Amino acid sequence: MIIMIGTPVYDADDNEYQVSDFVGNGSFGNVYRIRRIVDNSYFALKTLQTPFGDGVELKAFLNEGNLALGISHQNVIKYFYFHDGSKYNQLPPYIIMEYANDGTLEKLLALKRRENKYLPNESLMEYFSQLIDGMEVINQNLIHRDIKPDNILIANGILKITDFGLSKIVTQSTRTSTFKGIGCIPYLAPEGWKSEKNTIQMDIYSMGFVFYQLATLRHPFENLKSSDPDEWKNAHLFQAPPKPQDVNSQLSNVLSQLILKMMEKSTTARFRNWKEVKIVLLKHEIPNTLNTSNIDLLLRKRLEKDHEIKQARLEKEKRQNEIEEFRKLVAYQYEKSIFEPLKEFISEFNAKYEGRKIEISRIVRREISCSITLISGESIVITIKELIDEDFYRERIVNDYGRKIALKELKRPVYNNRLIMAWGEVKAANDKGFNLLLVQKDDDVYGEWFVTINTNNPISAKRRLPEPFPFRLDELEEELQYHIYNISVRKLDLKHFIELIDELN
Repeated sequence: MIIMIGTPVYDADDNEYQVSDFVGNGSFGNVYRIRRIVDNSYFALKTLQTPFGDGVELKAFLNEGNLALGISHQNVIKYFYFHDGSKYNQLPPYIIMEYANDGTLEKLLALKRRENKYLPNESLMEYFSQLIDGMEVINQNLIHRDIKPDNILIANGILKITDFGLSKIVTQSTRTSTFKGIGCIPYLAPEGWKSEKNTIQMDIYSMGFVFYQLATLRHPFENLKSSDPDEWKNAHLFQAPPKPQDVNSQLSNVLSQLILKMMEKSTTARFRNWKEVKIVLLKHEIPNTLNTSNIDLLLRKRLEKDHEIKQARLEKEKRQNEIEEFRKLVAYQYEKSIFEPLKEFISEFNAKYEGRKIEISRIVRREISCSITLISGESIVITIKELIDEDFYRERIVNDYGRKIALKELKRPVYNNRLIMAWGEVKAANDKGFNLLLVQKDDDVYGEWFVTINTNNPISAKRRLPEPFPFRLDELEEELQYHIYNISVRKLDLKHFIELIDELN
């Protein structure tokens, strides 16, 4: 039977309830208001959208019910009965819980936004304290992992945390990669994006975002309208939220610091537990003195400097992450287009030849590199280096009303007006070889490989032998720009490697 308005449901003692109103959607299903027939008191009922859902949904639903029944606190929604689908087999799984008559915190925030009226510091203190107390009890048993204003209800003016459908036992490691299984992404801690072990600090981070919204009436990343998880991941890992005092200038220094420390991206800088959060919150109640105004001014200036330092650090971390991801991309393209085809060719040759074998092995160094040792004992070394902006800022002197000023300009190497992503050197023991270029391609993020065959220029006095020869990696920038030698660029073909192997083998 599908639960709908008018459906009778029952608790452990066979008390009958009537489903009276649809309230909204929870993590996995619908929430209804229900009336207990015996005394006309109201409760809430949460059920699955489908009778049983898939195995993952049912497991999470069972987990929610069993864990939530053991939690009792005025700032946590009370769960009274969990039906796993067996006692009343005509009914799907559901939970009977306390009914919150004042709606959600999200609705309260929406009302305040319409009124354009911030909550005073005293009200924020009370709300923060209630939520800290509720989370402290919850985290004794589980990690919530789906903290957001929609999952905080209000009953007679009291905040109550609900919806443990995405919870995990404390210290249990996250294994799922689906976003249904890792909470609500606008509130997800950086370690959650990395599928690291669940800790209380994940909930502290998420609640920090809720506190930010209570203090400013907006999400710190409100300009991020995209539903693309990668953009949210980038924001949570590398984007510093605006200081809450920049939005609400009446917010106290203590509450501002509290929120920012809860939202720290590094777990070493974030609060470790709710006791530490409480200690900082209580500083708001320190009596004022003659020094208070001057101290507040100094604190605001210090917080501004701290924010600037944090922004600079996060920008550096973001850039380092971008470089590392780019290096992985180049390494993948090298493996797919160069190393693996060569390895396959050599393996096939060795399988058909009964003598000494050709060997191909990786060389451990900063650049991507491998060595091919031939039957003759000669070797060919392949070296690939990715190109990043930081290595190509060049100084240019300009004349500014008689003053010479040095300006730095980015001069990235290009081929046919296409950015060169990486380049390489293929050098044999006899100094013959060629170069490789990985060039940007509009319809392929991995780019495409080219080979440069380099020979002497008859009109140039500079000569190199034997031919064709490879340029060293530190020569390529100049050679590609000024063409001192003849350079013939061709699409990558395994035959260029085979010809070199054949000559030395």
